[in-house]
Amino acid sequence: MGEGTLKFYNSFLQVTILVFTSALVYFAFIYYPKAISTYKNAVLPQKAFVPAAVAQNSSFPIETDTYRVVYEEGSDTYYVFVHGAGLETYVTNKNGADLAIKNGLSVESLCGYNIIYSSTSKLEVPPKYQERPGC
Repeated sequence: MGEGTLKFYNSFLQVTILVFTSALVYFAFIYYPKAISTYKNAVLPQKAFVPAAVAQNSSFPIETDTYRVVYEEGSDTYYVFVHGAGLETYVTNKNGADLAIKNGLSVESLCGYNIIYSSTSKLEVPPKYQERPGC
């Protein structure tokens, strides 16, 4: 290697070390403290995104803000009236109602039960969301 190449190589390494050291100092002492203080002072939402799906007692009807479960003795059928403006909310609330029925009956699966789901918001629910998974 020539002496000119070594000078260029040394200068390049010194500039690179200076740039990376400057970046390290900037991120360690300026950027990250600001970012941490921003997240530390952020207000978290107080309301849960998904409501609790726990039945308060094991007697029917089970009624919450998101669904209503009624048992009809004559036909041995459970009618579930699910609230929800959109399909995603409907499915979440339907799953919550399923958990409440399982809790109320103390069973692990609802496959042997007649359950009819109905949307209170007049949603057009595809048949695949009316079925119970695993049955």
